[in-house]
Parts: sequence; C-alpha cells; structure tokens
Amino acid sequence: MSSDNEKEEHAHVAPTGADGTPLNLYERRLLIASHETGFTALFTNRHVFSIAVFASLGGLIYGFNQGMFGQILNMASFSRTVNPNSISNPTSRGLLTSILELGAWVGSLANGYLADKLGRKLSVVLAVVIFIIGVIVQATAHNANQILGGRFVTGLGVGSLSMIVPLYNAELAPAEVRGALVALQQLAITFGIMIAYFIGYGTNFIGGAGNPNQSNAAWLIPVCIQLIPALILGTGFLTILPQSPRYLVQINKEDEALEVLSKLRRVPKTNEIVVLEFLEIKAQHMFEIETDREMFPHLMDGSFSSSFKLRLAKYKSLFVDKSLRPRTFIGIFIMVFQQWTGMYKQPLPMLLLSVWF
Repeated sequence: MSSDNEKEEHAHVAPTGADGTPLNLYERRLLIASHETGFTALFTNRHVFSIAVFASLGGLIYGFNQGMFGQILNMASFSRTVNPNSISNPTSRGLLTSILELGAWVGSLANGYLADKLGRKLSVVLAVVIFIIGVIVQATAHNANQILGGRFVTGLGVGSLSMIVPLYNAELAPAEVRGALVALQQLAITFGIMIAYFIGYGTNFIGGAGNPNQSNAAWLIPVCIQLIPALILGTGFLTILPQSPRYLVQINKEDEALEVLSKLRRVPKTNEIVVLEFLEIKAQHMFEIETDREMFPHLMDGSFSSSFKLRLAKYKSLFVDKSLRPRTFIGIFIMVFQQWTGMYKQPLPMLLLSVWF
C-alpha cells in the first residue's frame, strides 16, 4: 500500500534538481525508478515479473531440447529405431546434434522481421506451432533423415523463441528491473538443460539401460514431454498475456499501449509513471524512424523489398559501424565459446566417465 501511495505522490509533485529547476521527463523517470531497485523492484513489480517468468518457458524449451538429445542419442532403443549404422558414424552423430543450432540461427534471424510484422504475441505462437511440428516429426521418425528434418524444424521454433522472449520481457519491464527480467531467459535455458539430464537419466532405465530390446518409451518420453510446456506457452500468449506496448506504438495504437502500460504498472493511465514511460517509448520509436530516414532514405517507401533490404542494412551496420562492432562481437563470441564447451551435445554421464577414466 505504501508503494501505491509513493507512486501517487510522484504523480502530483513536480521534482526539481539541486538548483531548483524542474527536471525534464527523462530525469524525472530516472528519479522515480531510483527509489526501487534490485530485488525490491522485482517484488514491487510482481505482475510483470510473473509474466516474464511465464514467457521464459520459451528458454526452458530451448534448454531442454539441447540437453535432451545428447541423452537419447546413446540409448539402444533410439539407435535401433533410427538406424544404428548412421548413428555410429561420427559425422552423422555431429550433424544430428548441430542441425538444431542451424535451424535456431535461421529462426532467430527470420523472427526479427516477423516480430515487427506479426507482433510479439503471434510470433511466439507461430514459433510454438513450428516447434510442435518438429517434435512430432522426431517422435514418428524411423531413420536419420527424418530426425535431421525434425531437428531442423524444431530449431526454427526454439531459435525464434530465443529471440522473441527476451525482447518481449524487455519491452514489458520497467527500466529498473529490465536487465533482471531479460536474464531470466538464460536462467530458463540452463534450468531446461538440467531437467533434460535428469529425465533422460531416468527414462534410460525403461526396458533396461543398454539392453538391445530397450523400450522405445525410453527415448520417446523425453522427446514428447517437451510438448507440454510448449502448449502452455502458446496458449498463454494467445489468450492471456498482453501485447507489447512498444509494438502497439509501432502500429499507431497509442491508446491501447497506454492501457497496457497502465495494467502492467497497476496505476491509472494518467499516472506520471505511465505517461513518462509511454513518452519514452514513443520518443525512441520516432528516433529510430528518423535515423532510418537519414541513413537509408532510398529504403523508406514501405514496400516489402525495401523493408527486407532495410533490415539487412541494419544487420550489416552491426559489423560495419565502429561504435557497434565491439558490442556485436562480445555477444557473438560469448555464445560461440559457450557452444564450444560441448556440454550441450555430449551426454553428461558419458562426459564424466570419459574424464574420470
């Protein structure tokens, strides 16, 4: 209750700086945010925090998929169903695991365009549908080619989710907790990997671990169980979760954006917190449009071809622009070195045994 009273005070008292002059909108927003930071801010923004936790199911699905396949790859029932000769080949084994990341790379790139075209919510639902199709293909596979196709399609889905979920969380979160809520994605990924190890370890005993006649349930359960969080995620985004205020501003639905911000912050639309945040979003959107017009005036006619070329030009600027290049490479190589550790591809029990002996 005291938090609500404090917010109301900010709505009626115009803050001033040390010299007594009124603060501008950006400075006033920072002043309001500075009162609640860290864990206190997370608990104060419980509604947004709960939405972010739910949305991070996308990261859990991605992590589970990475950890799960390394477990079933060495199960006798999986090798028997998919063709033992192809699985025993090191090249085929490497391709079976790495093709998920190839699909994820394509999915994350494509979703940059889809997130702006369809909106954040529909992009998540589309990614979930693609993911489910990939899982079904894998569950009904009888050879390595079908697994390859299913893994690639699954990668398209989880790659899209790996891009859209942090974006969605960032756009719903207030500035004081934005970093923490975006980081939930990585936490969810590692949690999914951990769950995959435990489930794979347990199901490996169905029909006898290493038994040539091991039950197919040993590998089908880890593959199919990931449909549960995927369906929950897709249903939630389709029916319950709000649209991104930033996306609503982009498509000129400003009244609806204000309404969403009001519900997210649990204060009236006229509250200074909501008004300032809305103005920040709108100003950022206008700045991006003006920047595009200045840098790429020949690509601003609104056609599909120009929009596609504009997006490619922006991707190119990440590597060409000297101010953006260091940050781009830091992000890329953190992920590269993480994948090079190999622990998402090698079953954990086999990895430990190989190190121990």
